[in-house]
Amino acid sequence: MAILPFTALYFSLFSYVSLFGGSFESINYKPLLANDLLTTPLVAKGLAPLRSPSRASISNPEQGKHQLANNISNIKEHKQQVSQTYSTLSRQDNTIIVRVKSLINTKNTGYFIARIISINDQYCDFCPLVEMRWYKPNLQVQAGQVHQFKVRFKALQGKANPYGFDRQKWRYSQHIAYIANIKQHIKVIDKRVSIRASLYKKVMQATNELSQQGSLLALIFADKSLLNEHDKSLIKQLGIAHLFAISGLHIGLLFILSTVILNALFKQLLPERYLGWFRWRLVNIVGLLVCVSYGYISGFSLPTERALLMLLTSVLVLSSKQKVSLLDLLLLCLWIILMLDPLSILSSSLWLSFMAMSIILAFMWLLQRPQQTAEQKKSWYQAKLQRLFITIKGLLLLQLVLTLFMLPIQLINFSAISLYALPINLIAIPLFSWFIIPLTLLGVLFLLLIEPVGVALFTISDQLLSYFLHYFSILSAGYLMLSQLHIVLILTFILFSLFFLLLSLIQRFFNISHTKMWLLPSILLVFVGIRAVEQKWQNEQQWQLEVFDVGQGLAILIYSDGHSILYDTGPSYGGRYAVAESTVLPYLQARGITQLDYFFISHSDNDHAGGREAIQNNLHIKQAYAGEADLMNQRNNLQPNRYINYQQCISGQVHQLGKLTLTTLSPSSVGSNNNNNSCVLQISDGVNKVLLTGDISKAVEYKLIVENRQSISNKNVNNLQADILIAPHHGSNTSSSLAFINQVNPQWVVFSAGYKNRWRFPVEKVVDRYQQLGIKHLTTANTGFIRFNVQNHHIEVKTYREDLAAYWYHRHLAL
Repeated sequence: MAILPFTALYFSLFSYVSLFGGSFESINYKPLLANDLLTTPLVAKGLAPLRSPSRASISNPEQGKHQLANNISNIKEHKQQVSQTYSTLSRQDNTIIVRVKSLINTKNTGYFIARIISINDQYCDFCPLVEMRWYKPNLQVQAGQVHQFKVRFKALQGKANPYGFDRQKWRYSQHIAYIANIKQHIKVIDKRVSIRASLYKKVMQATNELSQQGSLLALIFADKSLLNEHDKSLIKQLGIAHLFAISGLHIGLLFILSTVILNALFKQLLPERYLGWFRWRLVNIVGLLVCVSYGYISGFSLPTERALLMLLTSVLVLSSKQKVSLLDLLLLCLWIILMLDPLSILSSSLWLSFMAMSIILAFMWLLQRPQQTAEQKKSWYQAKLQRLFITIKGLLLLQLVLTLFMLPIQLINFSAISLYALPINLIAIPLFSWFIIPLTLLGVLFLLLIEPVGVALFTISDQLLSYFLHYFSILSAGYLMLSQLHIVLILTFILFSLFFLLLSLIQRFFNISHTKMWLLPSILLVFVGIRAVEQKWQNEQQWQLEVFDVGQGLAILIYSDGHSILYDTGPSYGGRYAVAESTVLPYLQARGITQLDYFFISHSDNDHAGGREAIQNNLHIKQAYAGEADLMNQRNNLQPNRYINYQQCISGQVHQLGKLTLTTLSPSSVGSNNNNNSCVLQISDGVNKVLLTGDISKAVEYKLIVENRQSISNKNVNNLQADILIAPHHGSNTSSSLAFINQVNPQWVVFSAGYKNRWRFPVEKVVDRYQQLGIKHLTTANTGFIRFNVQNHHIEVKTYREDLAAYWYHRHLAL
């Protein structure tokens, strides 16, 4: 039992050292306040060292507990110092020297990963990775080069929404510790690029005229930045994305291919009578070297490293002639992976690659069993045909097993399935494994030896890829995005199928009556039925207001008993990427929402309307309203993928949505100030109310106050009162006047703002204004996605970071 706390301690220590780097011997910071620390180690170099358990502590449990308590105390003190250090670093410009890790091309010069060498002229012992962001770069860096930059550090803070891509979790799994916004490039310290980078440049030049250049670079270097959007979408819809992500599947299949070829060559060139038992080991060693070479070219990404480690462990164990069960071997591989890199447990690629490698190893294990041979003699061609038939049958069986066993993991991670994935992969995996990938890798080799031959091999691979994607594109229609309910039903069916299979096996060996056999499944079915009825009743009784974390912007979903309203969409960047694609749409898909009863665009600003086109192209919209409808319709005419006619949002409009009433309070007319044209909505169930305000200023707030006072005196109706207020203009000082807050008198106010945004929303004095009135406030930059469950005077609040996904990596030390 004593090993458990020490294992937890090791995992914690590894995480801190990996994410926050090694010690900086002495970093002199400019004092921010009189009480600020002037010198703070980035890790626990100045603390009492962590000690491994001594013999005395093992023999004396009390002493061991005392030592463990001291170590835990050091970790806590270390954590506090890291937080203080980050706070200091993030408030000043820092001079850092980094070695570039990412491969750079013309499309990603402003974003790359690098490893810190020193910071503020102090050397780093254990250097973390940083995500470098460079607005308008003035030169192109390349992998292997060493540069000096002036940067401002920023904590890792990804957008936190259910069912969307968790970038913060991914960054931690990749050992990325900080974001560094580049202020200035100071100098180049070392111009030399890595062998991999120079090879990357050669391959780019050789494939520049090929239509599938992006796919070839993805297969060789694991660089998908040159894949166009059409090909990315097609690859995903065909269910072959795993073939373009170098991981356990590639390493395993490459090892099988190389060992088969090498075994055939060695059988001819080095007969067994010369090498004896060493021949099979030599085949394994050379096969491993082939896989390691491929791993280097692909950048030794973490999935590749894990696959190589698992393969190496398996080969060593199998070659040692030790008796070991397959289960023990797989558990040993997983234990070694987690001990060398505990953070890999956060990566979905670990489980995908581990599952793929496990299936391949199990398959190879079964193939090693002695096969019965027929007594009669067979001619040489009959033997060859039989071996070919067995090989083809084995490959087909392997693909079938891979597809079936990896289906649950794919459903959980990607919430989608391709109906034609099995037949497509039955062709795609042999095509890629035996032709496209080997030809492409041979092309890299010959590019260094005989360049025309290398170019010719790239051309053949390019043609094969083009033909495959062209002729199989029709099957992309079989790609289905599944709701969370459908996924649960499919996984439940799989679980029950396995359960019944297990029961049938138990019944075969033990004398169990049929009544007892069916008792447990019946109880489980009754429990599932009761839970389904309970969930349906709960959904009918309450309605939900959900505020997405879209960075600096706004997107709100209101859902009530099968009806839904989307208010704003969040921003888009460069017209190519809309935040709604990775936040709003995945969530709606998981909830099974395919249509919107109402779609409101408060006004035309990008941070509110940037994802409009993405929403229009993916959802059926019954009615659409906008604070600036004419402008929205003009934009639709320029991009008429799915035309929707926006109606003008005008004060006095009333809409009914089941038990909810939607009342438009503003604008009364469309003016020149687009913020003041924001569509202001009050949503009420007769008891609880919500006020959505867009980006209105104090002038509109004052106008609403005057109109509301008239409504109270004439009709005794308070249109502004609300339990939940979405703060006007993200908490800008141009809004949220004291008179307006008093009129609304909310219990909760929500600020939808980006983490450390350049406008510093919500402004501190505005937050203080709400706090002085005892109003509880939430900010999406800190909480992520926010859900209000509203039901008869009761409002239940849940946030993504604290309630829905309360994991340590969602609480950065800087928060």
